[in-house]
Amino acid sequence: MPSFVRRASCAILAAVVGACSPAAPTASIVIFGKVWTGDPAHPTATAIAVAGDTVLAVGDSADVAAWVGRGTEVIHAPGLVVPGFTDGHSHFIDGGFQLASIDLRDARTPEEFVRRIADHARRMPKGSWILGGDWDHEWWPGGPLPTRAMIDSVTPDNPVWISRLDGHMALANTAALRIAGVTRDSRQPVGGVIVRDARGEPTGIFKDNAMALVYPSIPARTPEETDSALTRAMRYAASLGVTSTAHVSAGWGDLAAYRRLDAMGSMTTRVTVFPPLEEWKAVADTIARAGRGDAWVRIQGVKGYVDGSLGSTTALLYGTYLDDRSSHGQQVTSTADLRSWISSADSAGLQVAVHAIGDSANGLLLTIY
Repeated sequence: MPSFVRRASCAILAAVVGACSPAAPTASIVIFGKVWTGDPAHPTATAIAVAGDTVLAVGDSADVAAWVGRGTEVIHAPGLVVPGFTDGHSHFIDGGFQLASIDLRDARTPEEFVRRIADHARRMPKGSWILGGDWDHEWWPGGPLPTRAMIDSVTPDNPVWISRLDGHMALANTAALRIAGVTRDSRQPVGGVIVRDARGEPTGIFKDNAMALVYPSIPARTPEETDSALTRAMRYAASLGVTSTAHVSAGWGDLAAYRRLDAMGSMTTRVTVFPPLEEWKAVADTIARAGRGDAWVRIQGVKGYVDGSLGSTTALLYGTYLDDRSSHGQQVTSTADLRSWISSADSAGLQVAVHAIGDSANGLLLTIY
């Protein structure tokens, strides 16, 4: 092992285990291969030894091999060995649900979009909601928005609520509108848009705060369903080398799922949780009462929103959209609420994360800060 590594690991081991010899602990895992160290003077090594959550040694294969014991798992890595990746912004459990739902992300034409929904609907029990989707109409020639008329004939027995991939716009079919009680007489909510046709009828597209007209009609997820989605998300993350993430806009049901799996010792992804900004008081009270959490699940801060997204034409702009000269986008949270919640959350010691996409939204947020 290079001397710089041996000195560092010896100092750590002397402090932790009172020794600096492979005779102290043996490694739980030893990996041989090209190891990225992050040290410009010694950018790569050929082996790494780990005991539990502690790196014992990084360096030459022959030296690190001395840490191999009877119970050590030995891995010969064919590629580059790097630290686990951290995803700094995810909707982690929603992603777990999406992995088991319909995938429309790469449906490159309206026809493919409809075909996939039709195929999925044929496999769904009658009356169950079709959710997820992550569609992106900007792939389509001319970028037209989908409508409920496109999918009604292939989803006669199932309400549909499928989101655009940015989460700021969703499409409902007629069955979903009927359950939610949305009609041509439904009022446009502040900070949201019900897209309508030339006759004033809802097309099925809801943007940002308008989506709240449909969400309450969707059956709540059970704890068992949420735990399964979390397990699915962690398995997928691990397959890509993602070992930690920040789950923003996490609901209390999400936090409960993390805590359930953490209590069972089943967490394989480290998660920092950011509940909604408007719930800063409940978040602060929870931390005061029970602490932030542990190394696997930790409440870090709160997440708010100024505006929507560019792809949904709801990002708040100083100018107007080129394809809609009447629109500057949407401010989804009032300035007064943003000022109050951000100030209060910051004073309570919470890290404040705020979604601001458009130039006007960023100007507003910087002024508040």
